[in-house]
Amino acid sequence: METNHKISPEDPFPEDLTVLDDVEVEVLNSRIHRELEAEYAEGLPEPETEARLEEVNLELNRREQEN
Repeated sequence: METNHKISPEDPFPEDLTVLDDVEVEVLNSRIHRELEAEYAEGLPEPETEARLEEVNLELNRREQEN
C-alpha cells in the first residue's frame, strides 16, 4: 500500500475543516508541513501550500480555544 505523506497544492483539500475530527486535522497539518519542507528544499513554497497551512492553523487554534 502506497501512502503519500505530503499534500501537494494540486491535491484535493477539504472546503470545511470544521467537519473533520481532531485526528484528521492533525494528519492534514502533518501532510502540509511535509509538503512545505519539500517545497523549501526546492526553493520557495507554493502560495497554495502556505494558504492551506494558515487555514489549518486557524482551525487548530479555534479548537484549542474551545477546550
